[in-house]
Amino acid sequence: MSEAVVEVERGRALRRLIPLLPALLYFTIVAVDFGTPDEFRTDTMLCLVPMTASALVPVRPTVVYAILAAVTFLVLDPWLAPAGYEHDWAGFVVVVLGGAIAATTVWLRTRLQERVSRLGNVVEHVQRALLPPVPPVVGGIRVERSYLAAERDAEVGGDVYDVVDTPYGTRAFIADVQGKGLTAVGASAALVGTFDEAAHAEPELWRVGRRMGAGLERFGRNQVLLGEPDTDWFATALIVGFDGDGRVEPTNHGHEAPAVIGPSGVRWLQVPPELPLGLAGLAPAEERAPTYRFRMTPDESLLLYTDGTTEARDAAGRFFPLREWVARNADPNRSAAELLAGLQQALLAHVGGRLTDDAALMVLRPVAAEAVGP
Repeated sequence: MSEAVVEVERGRALRRLIPLLPALLYFTIVAVDFGTPDEFRTDTMLCLVPMTASALVPVRPTVVYAILAAVTFLVLDPWLAPAGYEHDWAGFVVVVLGGAIAATTVWLRTRLQERVSRLGNVVEHVQRALLPPVPPVVGGIRVERSYLAAERDAEVGGDVYDVVDTPYGTRAFIADVQGKGLTAVGASAALVGTFDEAAHAEPELWRVGRRMGAGLERFGRNQVLLGEPDTDWFATALIVGFDGDGRVEPTNHGHEAPAVIGPSGVRWLQVPPELPLGLAGLAPAEERAPTYRFRMTPDESLLLYTDGTTEARDAAGRFFPLREWVARNADPNRSAAELLAGLQQALLAHVGGRLTDDAALMVLRPVAAEAVGP
């Protein structure tokens, strides 16, 4: 059995023991009360039992522990008291108050957990809207993608991607939106919506990029109307079109260079750059980069990524060596999923398990290149 499996089983065993801690505390207090001289009393400490339970178990067990503590106090107090000892009503009040506080605390904790759970469901739906689930195969292209968020418990941010099947072939994009926080998430949503619409409507890929940029500009204007600062919203992006016959057309809007991985090694594509999305107004409307096309053989993969990958640093400040890693792992016999999983693992190992910027990864491969189905 591997060490990882042992650790998982050990964690499960500990989680099963945690709800028993209030019972262990209860029997410990009772045993100490029986085993110590009459002058040394611990029955008032029974108030700790429901308080401990309130942090570990649901409402009903906590109430049961509160009642049990109060009843036990009423029984033990006169039984173990020295001769002439009067009933300790003050101690009884402490135990009852402890139980009442514990019951209130666990009720509030449960309500808060339910609210957090509902908010989690809302966030999950928002995440699915921004990064919609992509089928394993879209228009003859196998899609493997990964999103590593810098924020804990987050799955979306300023990086975004999507793949759709259109009358003009399979089209995909990956983008890195300028900015942080919820506003960047809103800009990402604007890009996803505009891409889905434009990819189905525009025969020419460069026009898809223009419409995505226009959508981002509209988003910026709407933010100003809502009282936000007047910011030039922009995004670096790579938009790719597959025509189904092996021809691939990428348009690069200031984004990281894609890589083609195949039996002959790795080709880093130098796609003529366009301005980032949202900044088209800085150049004449008729000016655009020359069309760039290449062919992908059935045993090649296209790697797309955001700068959260290339700019990830280790403890010594060294950038993640993406090109070197790809060169070492460019095995055409590896599936797209294996390639992506290996890259993700290497990236997290480089940064010590925690990124400082979101990193989106995507591998696109013709279905014929896969020896095994999904």
